[in-house]
Amino acid sequence: MAEALLHAFTGSLRLSIKLILIIVPLMVAYEFVQNSRWFAKLLDFLHIFLKPLGFSKQASISMLTGIFLGITYGSGILIAQSQKKQLTQLDVLLTAVYLSMCHAVIEDTLVFVVIGANGFYMLFTRIIIATIMTYLFYIYFKNKLNIAK
Repeated sequence: MAEALLHAFTGSLRLSIKLILIIVPLMVAYEFVQNSRWFAKLLDFLHIFLKPLGFSKQASISMLTGIFLGITYGSGILIAQSQKKQLTQLDVLLTAVYLSMCHAVIEDTLVFVVIGANGFYMLFTRIIIATIMTYLFYIYFKNKLNIAK
């Protein structure tokens, strides 16, 4: 029993250290680049695609992080931006909806491709379903949250 608890504790500690080693540099990098000129241009570019779904420009970075790195890292950025009052309630809701259906697109797609799935259809389906569901949430909640876009 004690050996199992020790094994669980050391495993949890190792996982926590790995997450800290990934998340802390990501957050530090985000703090450094968030005021740069090229970062503003990147947000402008991403906002072209996200604006029809109801996202503000500031929500673009948490969406980008969540889509490519995963929901855990995207959530970290989302929580940090929410605490700084950079996102509206609608941004947080729409980001959570989209990322719950479409996150870690590279990692997840490659895992399923390895076991025989067609990566294109899998990725295309996830993006389309997430986009449709996010748009439906936007239509339903945009007036309920009293946010003018």
